[in-house]
Amino acid sequence: MIDKQGLETFSSRRLGARLGVEGMALYKHYPSMDALLDAVAELLIVEVQVPGPQPGGWQARVRQFARDYRQLAYRHPKSYALLATRRFTRARSLSVLDSIIGALLEEGFTPAQAVELFRAINHYCNGACLDELAGLADQQRKKKQREEPLGPGLPHLAKVASYLAPAHFEANFEAGLDALLAGFDARRRSAVNLPHPPQ
Repeated sequence: MIDKQGLETFSSRRLGARLGVEGMALYKHYPSMDALLDAVAELLIVEVQVPGPQPGGWQARVRQFARDYRQLAYRHPKSYALLATRRFTRARSLSVLDSIIGALLEEGFTPAQAVELFRAINHYCNGACLDELAGLADQQRKKKQREEPLGPGLPHLAKVASYLAPAHFEANFEAGLDALLAGFDARRRSAVNLPHPPQ
């Protein structure tokens, strides 16, 4: 229902009607709407596989995960926001998180480094994917309306407008991912030379 109609119109009443029961009957199975949406988020995240060790090392492994995560957004554009706005609270979603952290530890990251990299990738992917989905939705709206050209007071945007379009989303995503991974690689290599924080 969410994939077809969006989160804005989703409700226990509508879901109950779809299932042929009263909306309140759902709360015999889920204590709240939050718990129900957590279960939906769980169904989404379990679609993403945590890659095993690869010839390209940890960067290839993380890169594959980020790409798969992005594809999830394109498979479920109307429900993807749940992954960006909810914490993992259920058993299977926590198991995915455990596998992600386990993969980073397996690659030699310290616990603190593993969390830093996980957070950075998570923040980057969620931000990039939400932005891309908004761009695609905007493109669909413009197809239904007559698009007005950029005004003369926006010369800089006019120069880069084509690169902001959906045709460049993948290239922009990969460029950002390259920069993020290169930064973490440099940070990891220099970590041995960093002073220890004060006790």
